[in-house]
Amino acid sequence: MEQVLVLAMLLVGMVLMPAASAQKEDNYSLTAEEAFKHANAHMAKFIATDAPYFENWTGASIDPKPLELYDPTGQKLYYQFSVYKNNNLVGIIDIGADKKLGQTVQLVELNPKPFDATEAMKKSIEIAKNEHPDGKIKLTQMVVYDYPLIGAMTVVKDKTTGDEYRIFVDVHTLDVVPDEPATETKRGIWSIYEQRLKNGIDENLKNWQESDNLTKSVEYKAANLEINMSTPITEENMEKLSSNVVTTATTNTLNVPLYGGEKTYYCGPATAQMIAKYYGVSHTQDYIYGIMGATAPQGTTVNHQFTYYTSSQGLAKTHSAKDYDLYFGEVVTEINNNRPIKSGVSGHARACVGYYYDTGEQLLALNDPSPQWTGSYQLEAFGSEINRIYVRS
Repeated sequence: MEQVLVLAMLLVGMVLMPAASAQKEDNYSLTAEEAFKHANAHMAKFIATDAPYFENWTGASIDPKPLELYDPTGQKLYYQFSVYKNNNLVGIIDIGADKKLGQTVQLVELNPKPFDATEAMKKSIEIAKNEHPDGKIKLTQMVVYDYPLIGAMTVVKDKTTGDEYRIFVDVHTLDVVPDEPATETKRGIWSIYEQRLKNGIDENLKNWQESDNLTKSVEYKAANLEINMSTPITEENMEKLSSNVVTTATTNTLNVPLYGGEKTYYCGPATAQMIAKYYGVSHTQDYIYGIMGATAPQGTTVNHQFTYYTSSQGLAKTHSAKDYDLYFGEVVTEINNNRPIKSGVSGHARACVGYYYDTGEQLLALNDPSPQWTGSYQLEAFGSEINRIYVRS
């Protein structure tokens, strides 16, 4: 797996030369070296404070060479660091490459499904050449095309008309993803960068500064312990560092089972199945989809999902409520009252099962039904959602 990632990074470095030179660097940009220090510092803090899902990270270390991920708009988005334990991939940490995104840790995925970025980029280039044989390839990037899904994007320009076309290939399935916008019932291409800016750039910059202050305080403690934050930290040194981290972090996580979606458009039913099982109700995803009232192969809207949560044939939680004006404090209240939440981003549903917060840092603990069949455990920076359903009796 490590060899695959190294090859992927070499290819990224070669293919993305035009993109890197085209993107204007400013005072809001982070270097990979700075991002690595943030990843190390936050990993030490997460282990020290028993953050959700981190119980198996003791003894793990972070590969200092990240995979650069871009937004479909071309904006550099994340430095994705791989976390290994006993040579096995146990997690990934996405550090924001732009301070305007807010807190430095944007997404953590536990026990992620390995992928080969090299193959995805090769496939994207191959398809671009086949579909536009007279075109000129401008760039190929690894992108977060439908957050949190990633893939390869090749941009090709028609030499006659000057029109540009984007070819997206999912990194896990190697399937072509149509260049169509996401809708409420269908996953598609959209910008998580633009979504995060809606939280307010000034507020995001404030949160980034507080994250940076934490990193510097951990770096100071590391120096006193003669630990180099710019290199992978050994298990012994991570244990020393974690025991010296002082934090006021608060966390709470509910014991909600994880289910992967059984069909590509079953994120809504899979999320509902998780929440139902938490309450001791066993419904199949097919049954839930039927109660929601959607039409195959379409996904489910918020209203479809709400029908299941409130219906007497569904979960019968009649005081459930939809919400589009979202605050982190409401997550804390619901979780502390032992109520998991349906949390939505564009075209996708997840179960919010917990939270973690500290100065400048607000994270949602998520059971995501993607990838299909397996699902994934994630910690996500607050501010990426667009809707919720509070499931209440």
